[in-house]
Amino acid sequence: MILEVAIPLNVDKNFYYTSDENVKIGCRTIVPFGKKKLTGFVVGVKEKKSQKPGINSGLKKIIKVVDDKPLINDELLELAKWISEYYLCSFGVTLNLILPTTSKISAKKTETLHRRNPSALSVVPTVEQKTAIKKITNALEKNQPKNFLLFGPNDSGKTEVYIQAIDFCIKNNYSAIYLVPDVSLLSQFKELLRNNFGEAAGVWHSGLSQKEKNQFLSRLISGEIKVILGSRSAIFLPLKNPKLFIIDEEDDSFYKQMQSPKYHARDMATQRAKITKGVVVLGSATPSVETYYKTKTGEIELLKLTERIEKRPLPKISVINLKYTKRFAITKPLKYAMTNALLQKKQIFLLVNRRGWATTVKCSVCQNIIKCPNCSIPLVAHKKPSGLLCHYCGYKQNYSSKCSVCSGDMIYTGFGTEKVEEIVKKIFPSTEIIRIDSDSPMPYSKMFQMMKSGKSCILIGTQIVAKGFDFPDLTVVGIINASSGLYSADFRSAERTFSLITHSMGRCGRGSSTGQVIVQTDNPEHYAIKYAAEFDYESFYEHEAAYRKEFLWPPFIKLINITLSGENEEAVISRSEKLAEKLDGITGLTVLGPAPKVAAYLAGKHRWQILLKLKEEDFPVISCRLQKIVDSSRSNNINIVFDVDPLETV
Repeated sequence: MILEVAIPLNVDKNFYYTSDENVKIGCRTIVPFGKKKLTGFVVGVKEKKSQKPGINSGLKKIIKVVDDKPLINDELLELAKWISEYYLCSFGVTLNLILPTTSKISAKKTETLHRRNPSALSVVPTVEQKTAIKKITNALEKNQPKNFLLFGPNDSGKTEVYIQAIDFCIKNNYSAIYLVPDVSLLSQFKELLRNNFGEAAGVWHSGLSQKEKNQFLSRLISGEIKVILGSRSAIFLPLKNPKLFIIDEEDDSFYKQMQSPKYHARDMATQRAKITKGVVVLGSATPSVETYYKTKTGEIELLKLTERIEKRPLPKISVINLKYTKRFAITKPLKYAMTNALLQKKQIFLLVNRRGWATTVKCSVCQNIIKCPNCSIPLVAHKKPSGLLCHYCGYKQNYSSKCSVCSGDMIYTGFGTEKVEEIVKKIFPSTEIIRIDSDSPMPYSKMFQMMKSGKSCILIGTQIVAKGFDFPDLTVVGIINASSGLYSADFRSAERTFSLITHSMGRCGRGSSTGQVIVQTDNPEHYAIKYAAEFDYESFYEHEAAYRKEFLWPPFIKLINITLSGENEEAVISRSEKLAEKLDGITGLTVLGPAPKVAAYLAGKHRWQILLKLKEEDFPVISCRLQKIVDSSRSNNINIVFDVDPLETV
């Protein structure tokens, strides 16, 4: 038997091996590759010798078959082929993305989710929810691909629509994938799915051990799991008969894979639904500009929820101009609102979208800033663990009191979550304070349980706390510096700011008490902050879309970002310039750059980029020429990475 094997290397071809065993397409196999042993994926089988010249001569034999049964079915093979073509990467790399080269799948069962509270199913949907549910279930019944945007303010009941749609799927012998942007949200939604679907639900995320992942896949293959709750990578799982794909908070950047191939889970769901003739439901209070634009063109059908559940009022918003106050992290209006909330035994959330204690360490005399030697990025001062830390590569060094250039005194400026926590403890010494960021030792699940208990406390966190959580006793939200993200050179800075403010404000007033939000900013007139404070997404969209149309940014143009990196800066610059010159000859392609990235020196590598603009309809033709030119420009000492539809352009 001759096997065609796709190997997870960045080479645009498959390799042939012989086998004495019967191996099916979709199984993994260990093969010799030069002096190495690699795990590849069987993508073709020939019972007899091939007639193609050269294929049979000197073929090596496989070393071992990993899987007894195929784990990648025809549906996922078709999806992998599309990913390979769209994101300009090899077939083997794509298959490894869908199913990493793990150990053999275990037949043992993992922990099941037992239903705890069947009465939770007795929620009566509103008229708007019923309309949305009906449209989704009608599309499922017709067995035709369909995309919906479920758009409504925070606490408008989008989750109940998801649950009802999943329930319809399970009753009709379909399966569903329910994605949330971050593992921090899994505790909340795991409880929800357990109450509604019991052992038919399973949870998948990157924090699972290899053994747990293998056991999970065993339950999946057996058909025991009908609905998957997970983060980004769950979109690739080999679920039986998947028909419903839910992407909650669809605008969240966590859905974009930062390593190559740089896919977006939203696009994976849309493409997989085309293959399975399924339905995609994108949900958000602040949909991405690209998604909302597609509702205007008819590619996506808009489902609107206009009111909060039980007609709860939106929180009261106060915008504090930091230009006219002493620049404390906690202004007087915010301190007053927090004091009142604590007197009423309520909860408070403070958004601080920077980690650490001080964000910049610089000399008071020569203004020299301490930077990472590996990345040339300013180090951030942390208290626990104590030291100066690079948030890109993890480099760490001790605190410094004197400047290494002029021996002047070092000053620590800016503030992150640690400093705000320190300030708040001094103001409210007897109040329990919870800090949640990627440095804090408290697990998300523990934070979730503490907040759900209703105990009066102050939660301090970054953007990972701003979306999705439902805490009925949280009545005050303070946004410490709402305009901090506006000064990025990236064209999406206003959209990100609007989204983060809106979702942060949506955390409060979800119970019986009216919420209050204090927005602190030094730029209150900026349209992103102005429209967020008014809960006016449509006006923000119109303003943002007009800007993007004028300057040709997505959704009015397609982007491809090419990053070149290497240890030798001159070689990287030279290769970037030569590549840009070749690409400039492609008709229909606008070439911007090459130019150094904002983080031009990262983890010991110099990084330059070439940003390409083209029309969506020209992509299939241009991408083929583009890949050939780039492949001819590759070398061992310079890495070249494609990013199709990038979320970051600087």
